[in-house]
Amino acid sequence: MSPSANKIGFVACLIAAALFESAQLGAATTPEWVREASLKPLGSYPAETKAVVLLSQTDYTVTGDGEYVEHSRRMARILRPEGRAWGDLLVDLRQGEKLNSIHAWTVDRYGREYEFKQKDFTERSLSSDELYSDIRFLNAQATSTDPGSLVAFEFEVRRRAYVNEINRFFQEVNPVRELRITLTLPQGWGFRDSWPEGYRMTAKQSAPNRWEWTAHDLEGLRDEPAMPDKSVLLGRLTIAYFTAKDGVASSGSWNALGQWYNQLTAGRRDPTPEIIREVERLAPPPADFGTKLEALTRFVQTQVRYVGIEIGIGGYQPHLAREVFYHRYGDCKDKATLLSSMFKVAGLESDYVLIDSDRGFVNPAVPSLWFDHVIVAIEIPEGVKANLYAAVVNSQAGKRYIIFDPTDEYTPVGSLRPELQNSQALLVRADGGELIRTPLVAPERNRIVRSGHFVLTADGRLTGEVSENRSGDLASRERRNLQYADERRRADQFERWLGRSLQGFSLERMEIQRADEIDKELSISYKFIAPQYAQSRGGLLVIRPRVLDQKSSHVERKLRHYPLELHSTADETDVFEIELPTEYEVEELPDSVKIDVGFAAYESRIRVEGSKLRYWREYVIRELTVPSENYQEWARLQEVIGSDEAAAVVLKRVSP
Repeated sequence: MSPSANKIGFVACLIAAALFESAQLGAATTPEWVREASLKPLGSYPAETKAVVLLSQTDYTVTGDGEYVEHSRRMARILRPEGRAWGDLLVDLRQGEKLNSIHAWTVDRYGREYEFKQKDFTERSLSSDELYSDIRFLNAQATSTDPGSLVAFEFEVRRRAYVNEINRFFQEVNPVRELRITLTLPQGWGFRDSWPEGYRMTAKQSAPNRWEWTAHDLEGLRDEPAMPDKSVLLGRLTIAYFTAKDGVASSGSWNALGQWYNQLTAGRRDPTPEIIREVERLAPPPADFGTKLEALTRFVQTQVRYVGIEIGIGGYQPHLAREVFYHRYGDCKDKATLLSSMFKVAGLESDYVLIDSDRGFVNPAVPSLWFDHVIVAIEIPEGVKANLYAAVVNSQAGKRYIIFDPTDEYTPVGSLRPELQNSQALLVRADGGELIRTPLVAPERNRIVRSGHFVLTADGRLTGEVSENRSGDLASRERRNLQYADERRRADQFERWLGRSLQGFSLERMEIQRADEIDKELSISYKFIAPQYAQSRGGLLVIRPRVLDQKSSHVERKLRHYPLELHSTADETDVFEIELPTEYEVEELPDSVKIDVGFAAYESRIRVEGSKLRYWREYVIRELTVPSENYQEWARLQEVIGSDEAAAVVLKRVSP
């Protein structure tokens, strides 16, 4: 499923590479609106601000059902070299849409003016994993994008919409000095505008059928490590418009959007004799729920290739199940359609789920068809225990669903990759739409259990044999890394990982088991030698009991503005046993550690058992997102982990 044009446009605005050199331009005729906006005070901004948007004005004129004209004027002052991305001028066009006009002007820091006309824009496409898409882009690179330059862009496009709604970002990566949005409707039409919390703007009626929203000095975004995707953080608006006959009750709501998608997909999941025979072959009667579930989901995951061919309404509407089954390829909504059709044959109920692959992008306060992915909700029959599966939600009607992504070939049914967890999604029921929150997979479902036996000699040499078992997302993530790697590349990757914990080591053996069995634990075993693991200090030997794996993260000691995004919930356990040389005994042990900050916890302890050191630790991550107000707790946790990982055991030589 394609992202909306507005989201594509936002991503395109981040592309900074120049795509062509402009032809010789004639004398510029800079319009008055550009000159007026450029004379307004710039304001003061943080030193790292890359550019300031002086004016962002968009006028929408609805001309009929699913049709409107978009007229846009945007202008920015570039402040830093990194702001040159603003000079990449882009407008998208979908099937049936018409470009009425396009124009751009730049004024460099010396006051020289340049003009771009329609003939100076060239057609291009964004890189994508889609085989074909009918979305076109007209692009030009501003002549001057050095700091101090002014870039202005104006275009008008006659748009088509498959639902009567307009979706757009009103906030930008860079600060916005002045924002204007207008809406003009046919006589007797109405609208509903949806804004995120904290950004609500009230429309002022400036004419009988015209409304206007204005704002000033909207903040841009800052760059922070592990922050959410910028499209998640930016404020966005949906305007649903409707005729007097349609009425507000059937527009601008999640239920209405679910009804629309249900109608759009009507009949698409009808099975054919060929599909029926395949289901009977994969899960012959009297197969139980679990057997059917495993067999049918694995078939669609492995036997239907991901290929996107999206033309017109095909960006939303899936192909027929029989076509997907025959050709053995399709995009996310096609794979969901075929799987749902096969479930129907097997006597299982399922529904579409519309979601965005950037967790947190969908805002409950802004109902819209602003999604880029389709997955499946599989109803759990009565009598089947829901706790057998990690990714389960309950609907308002009390139904229990497994949320499953048939496009993800590495995550087995019952689980869900982290990007899709704990996020808002639209469940498309037969009677409409319901906004649900996808499940957060519990840490105990995503485990690494690492066990190592090591032998230390008096000259500081360490030999070790380690085995680790990975489950859940921690196994899926590793399987993705292994997908295109042969044995040599796998060893290289593994040696790089070991090199973050050991110096001067040699990998003697590595073995991976069940790499292709996604419903099983992934096992990795290896043996290495580190000739100079222990450090000799004045007759003492100093060793680090935490032999492998660094779990602590770098933290910045500054005010945090945005949430911190983590890779996955997890429960990671290390048990390391080190046989000590007979010539030495333990002189000093580090203290045990235990800290719990709610969203994560860490504990370690070390003890002496005869001639052996036994080090144990567990790191549990319970949430995927750490709110900015909890960042200091995260920093404190990382400091504790880092100190424990660096802690040393001191050995002294035994007196003869």
